[in-house]
Amino acid sequence: MDAPTTDLFRSTPPMEMRAADDGRMTLFGHFSVFNRWTEIDSVYEGRFMERVAPGAFAKTLKESGARAKIMWNHGKSDLLRDVLIAKPQVAREDDRGGYYEAELFRGLPEWLYEGLREGVYGASFRFRAIREEWVDSPKRSEENPEGIPERTVVEAQVPEWGPVSWPAYADATAGVRSLSDRFVDLSTLPGRAAPVAPDLDSAATPSITPDADDSASHLEGPSARERRMRALHLRGVILQ
Repeated sequence: MDAPTTDLFRSTPPMEMRAADDGRMTLFGHFSVFNRWTEIDSVYEGRFMERVAPGAFAKTLKESGARAKIMWNHGKSDLLRDVLIAKPQVAREDDRGGYYEAELFRGLPEWLYEGLREGVYGASFRFRAIREEWVDSPKRSEENPEGIPERTVVEAQVPEWGPVSWPAYADATAGVRSLSDRFVDLSTLPGRAAPVAPDLDSAATPSITPDADDSASHLEGPSARERRMRALHLRGVILQ
């Protein structure tokens, strides 16, 4: 199966936070968990099952983990555009996945500190798949009851991660979800649309609630509906 390998975004369990005696705050957690199958259903990427193999982050974290960027909404927020909010102190693999600890910078908006303390934000990381393994016609299984293609990410480059404005999952063990359609401008990517057109009736008007799970008002760029419509224009499903 042909699928994009760059500018891939995955949402993960929320960041945790602890405070030191001097008042400094540290974010910590896993930006990705190994060997957990999840369904990717994306206009940009297509539809398939995905998991990350142990060792996928070893090289990138060893070489550049200390220089990884940690930003709010991947630096695309009008409020904190391209602003680093923390510096990684620890970035390594453990038995569970890609683990990090990062000290929050001082002087950030209070709403960000408060939301992180209350655990209301989700988290997401951006990566590039350097090596991957595909099974185009797998057997049906409990994890993949429809037998859709399966991708195992064997090696990945992870330049950036951080909190996002969409609510955190209630289950801290929830698997990875794709956020690529939110952050990639589909109008510049002909031929990268999903094989099946999304239902036009389901392309709802973006919510005005900042942390709503359709389109956050913090983000600049096309709304969810606009991205879907652009993808359909590119594929000739609807006329200009």
